[in-house]
Amino acid sequence: MTDFEKFIVDNADADTARLMLSTKKWPAPEDFNIGKTNPKDLAINTIEARKKLRKKVPELWSCTGMIYPTTLCAEQCSSSATAEYKAELARKILDEYSSEEQEKVIADLTGGLGIDTAAFSKIAGVVLYNDMNPVLAEAARHNFNVLGIENIRISCTELTAKSLPDILRSSNYDTGNFGLEQSETMHPDIIFLDPSRRGSNGNRFYMIEDCQPDVLELLPALFSYSRNILLKLSPMADISLTTERLNHCYEEYSEKTFGTGWNRNWIREIHVVAIAGECKELLVWMDRDWDGDATFLCVEDGRSLKFSQDEIVRSKAVLPDSTFMRVLFEPGKSITKAGAFNAICSRFGLVKLGKFTHLYTFSQPLSEAELKDKAETLEPFGKIFSVKEILTFDKASIKKIKNEYPNCEVAARNIPLSSDELRSRLGVKSGDDAMIFGARIETPVRPGNYLIICDKGQTCRSMTT
Repeated sequence: MTDFEKFIVDNADADTARLMLSTKKWPAPEDFNIGKTNPKDLAINTIEARKKLRKKVPELWSCTGMIYPTTLCAEQCSSSATAEYKAELARKILDEYSSEEQEKVIADLTGGLGIDTAAFSKIAGVVLYNDMNPVLAEAARHNFNVLGIENIRISCTELTAKSLPDILRSSNYDTGNFGLEQSETMHPDIIFLDPSRRGSNGNRFYMIEDCQPDVLELLPALFSYSRNILLKLSPMADISLTTERLNHCYEEYSEKTFGTGWNRNWIREIHVVAIAGECKELLVWMDRDWDGDATFLCVEDGRSLKFSQDEIVRSKAVLPDSTFMRVLFEPGKSITKAGAFNAICSRFGLVKLGKFTHLYTFSQPLSEAELKDKAETLEPFGKIFSVKEILTFDKASIKKIKNEYPNCEVAARNIPLSSDELRSRLGVKSGDDAMIFGARIETPVRPGNYLIICDKGQTCRSMTT
């Protein structure tokens, strides 16, 4: 163990503000080209980054020789789960398009901390890592060596349409040419991009044209070297607007370069990945030669639902005939993010409580066994609640709830109140008495705002017991 590694381990849980005041001598990694980086900053950032990665990428926590030159790189990097998901998606693409005789190659052109690059290295013969930040690139080189990964080649160049040929040229890699001629330019099976969504002042970007590098400007050049582009975007990005702009950018390029328009869809799949009830990533697989419909994959903790773009656009919501319901389904974040609000009605035989009330129940009378079977089918993709009673939203109902369910969880859906405002109006505290939804239900006879009281935490597994 080096002096730097021992210092990091000894101070793993230290208060770094106090550490900065009490420590005078700061060790530096022996094989790290530290350049202009201050050893003090490197040590402090490594300690703080490890704290952030302890749950996010736990396997890196146990690898004490790793270096993290900034805390931001730890905030922005993929988690273990999302990196593995991207690697499995890349494996699917490689299996379809790469021949058995050829070595499979992936180029991660915005490498950052290298979590995704390391995941790709497990399923590809060769992975190219590139990042424009020389300190990050040097840290990645060091960290890949610590992890014992030998099939990643490092490049450090600002990514532009003009620099792309240089980045992909074998003579520019830091170790070996893996069977290519010295001047040969690589044509990767997949090019992966995760553009930065942070400005110089730390503000966040959600529009694709605001991120760096400029993907819309790069795409025509990227597609001249690889058929498949895998793009990671902010989970907050507007999917419809993003897909429209990705397709439109090539139409403009085709018109300008060849004098012909372009009316195809090069977006093959859109993956909305949610983990533990939070939307984590939006992945877009673009295929240069694709001319079919785009497919949406809504992923909840590894389980996926597949929808065609046409199904999402054309599906109509089914509204309830009455306020009677035995169970309530709240869809997961990936379904709501993908806009599959109406598609799940026809897919699962659901009715939607209101046009803009994204809560659902079953449309037809069901036996106990049928109810349980259907609920079990839905449960991986959201939350299932057993409904105890439904009350009109009035003073009498508020009084009843305050007396009978003083400690409950509350959520507002499509009513003119926030969840916090609804809790205040009901006069309840957080607890396990019930789960109460304040929601608009649009029935033909009595549309209005209601209070839906559910058993908190009850799932389909206990509905018939």
